[in-house]
Amino acid sequence: MTALSQIAPSSAPAQGRGPFRLAVATVFVVILTILKGAMTTSTGSGMAFSDWPLSDGELMPERSYTTLPGFFEHFHRLAGATAGFCSLLLTVLVLRDRGTSQGVRRLAIGGLSLIIVQGVIGGVGVLKNLPMVTSVTHGTLAQVTLAVFAVLAFLLSARWRDIAPVTAAVPGCGRKIAAIAVAFTIAQTVMGAIARHGDRSHEHMLWGHVGNAFVVFLVVVIAAGVAVGKLGTTPGIRGLAQALVGMLIGQIALGFVALVVRTGKSPENVNHLVRASLISAHVLLGALLTVATTLLAAHVWRASRREPGGSA
Repeated sequence: MTALSQIAPSSAPAQGRGPFRLAVATVFVVILTILKGAMTTSTGSGMAFSDWPLSDGELMPERSYTTLPGFFEHFHRLAGATAGFCSLLLTVLVLRDRGTSQGVRRLAIGGLSLIIVQGVIGGVGVLKNLPMVTSVTHGTLAQVTLAVFAVLAFLLSARWRDIAPVTAAVPGCGRKIAAIAVAFTIAQTVMGAIARHGDRSHEHMLWGHVGNAFVVFLVVVIAAGVAVGKLGTTPGIRGLAQALVGMLIGQIALGFVALVVRTGKSPENVNHLVRASLISAHVLLGALLTVATTLLAAHVWRASRREPGGSA
């Protein structure tokens, strides 16, 4: 939450709606990239092309539209490149506007840097035949990247400007448990990525991931309850809290389905698209949970600040 703390309570997006809309568009492109990446892994298509940054030495190889593995892997790469272009354009727009706060500038640069790092890690992973360390890092940073751009869109929105401090609440209330909830969701992502990309020697991580799901459920529900109880008059907090509870229930249900149908990353999985889609839905919903939890924390941070003139 460093970027949030560097934005003055009275600051407002002075650059118009353009950067906000582009930030929202970037969020959707990153979501698409994560979905394509999840399907690539679930169908065992990660090595459909063994070269990088091109595919079969071409920008649009024939196998990308004649075979399913080629389609999943190549269009995952194209979606990532599109996300990179959107984030680059967004960063340029943000940096050119002198009225933009330092926190927003740094978050935009951070998001762009994450996408660049993601591209390099993904490429190195392909060139090294998908070692676990690059696959786990790639999968985890994807969700962190999505959360960063979601928060950036929030900071560029009219809602950020319009949220007033809740004077009836103690300044800073709800921040610690919200931050803990974010940390737990990211830890759950790491455990899930290790279980997904590791071999049988990492089987214990799978069951740790299953058990920790209930801990995450409890922590996030508590964070949402505190936010609603202390800051429930703030626009967006009740809606996010309700969405989180529904997503948590759906994610646990999908998790058990994924546990039953999981088969690793065998290339033969491309023949079982329903199964691969269910597992990928679990991955995508996990990413959306991380985003929603982070956005809840950002709302809490904004609403629990001191009145202008008080010590932050």
